[in-house]
Amino acid sequence: MPSSTKGWQLPCDPLDAHTRSAATPSIVADTSPLSEERRLSETSNSTHAMSHRYAAATMLLVPLLATIAVGFVSRSASVVSVAVASAPWWASKRSLFNVYVAKAAWGWTTAIFLAALVLCAPVRSSLATGGAVLRYVLATLYWIALVRWFFGPPIFDRVFVHTGGSCRSLQSNTGTNAAPTLLPFTSMQSCRSAGGSWAGGHDVSGHCFLLIHSALLLTEESLVPLWSAGQRVRHGRWPTVCGSVRRVVLAATLALVCLWLFMLYVTACYFHHVNELLSGIVAGTGFWVVFYHYNVLG
Repeated sequence: MPSSTKGWQLPCDPLDAHTRSAATPSIVADTSPLSEERRLSETSNSTHAMSHRYAAATMLLVPLLATIAVGFVSRSASVVSVAVASAPWWASKRSLFNVYVAKAAWGWTTAIFLAALVLCAPVRSSLATGGAVLRYVLATLYWIALVRWFFGPPIFDRVFVHTGGSCRSLQSNTGTNAAPTLLPFTSMQSCRSAGGSWAGGHDVSGHCFLLIHSALLLTEESLVPLWSAGQRVRHGRWPTVCGSVRRVVLAATLALVCLWLFMLYVTACYFHHVNELLSGIVAGTGFWVVFYHYNVLG
């Protein structure tokens, strides 16, 4: 029975697999009990490795959800000021954290994913690499459909409008009791570009969704593969420079996830109601549940 570490390495090393098959071509046609035992052993190792992936992402979900809970409880208990106007600079919508970290989360996710994909390619089969690319493409389409475009306004904006939301003019109306002027926009981006106010409906927390979605994807496609590939460095399978780059990308991924935890705390502390946070959590974990936990792609 090979060790669990070796179980990570065997399925994703096409060079070793080719060498083994060339050296012992009769293994393919071997139907002996020993061959069956080897097959069951490798299947067990693969399943064990998959469980490590789930454990890593599940462990990440705990601090993600705990951070949101702490932020919301802090606001409810009046530990912090809930007025956005009086929020500290790092909680401002125009802060560097929000503009360049939170709103650009998918850009950072893409950069790190591509770096991890290139670094892990030497110790992965082409099938595993193709599966990672397919999952990333589907995750990107999921993000686009929810917050960017879905045959018109994105899904989050459609939810907002269908729950009573609308685009309202910020200009003061004539008369004290005059109703606000409604503007003919059905997406938040077009409404705010026209100087309107996007208000009145269920505003799913886009930050909550994007940060959780990005963090879970990086856990599955960057943290776990890079950590597993690190075992090859210890056995001299990689050049030293590749091992150094791997450690840099691994550290960058961890640092980015920590920043996203901080941004989740800020979001729960200063923005959105609890039902909007909860819907953001559901949207953020939805892709991971379908494509990683239940592994619908097989």
